[in-house]
Amino acid sequence: MTWKVRFRGKDFALDPYFDPEFEYEVREALADKRELSGSVEIIFHEQDERVVNITFHESADPDEFSFVGTHGQHPGMGEVYIFSGMPDDGDPQVLALYSVENFGHAPVNKERFPLEKFRQ
Repeated sequence: MTWKVRFRGKDFALDPYFDPEFEYEVREALADKRELSGSVEIIFHEQDERVVNITFHESADPDEFSFVGTHGQHPGMGEVYIFSGMPDDGDPQVLALYSVENFGHAPVNKERFPLEKFRQ
């Protein structure tokens, strides 16, 4: 499932189940590839077992949050962020943000996340 999100002032498609095998191919194809110096926390807010918002917290400390990232330009996906880490549930995870919404599955939400104000 893919969501429309806003990260660092730009709109992206967020794929929280990015295929680890495909990750290698995407990383290899990135132009201007650079590792992000800090860490990121990506929070999926749920209500009645469905995602109602997604928020991002960033830190300059690479050990503060669960995910570290890579950023670059992909020839088919546009601007890409790939985050990998081990969230609190203990399972390794790879998430990707990319600028082409029609690559893969279309986002399921009409209004992008994070919402200006989290609605409860």
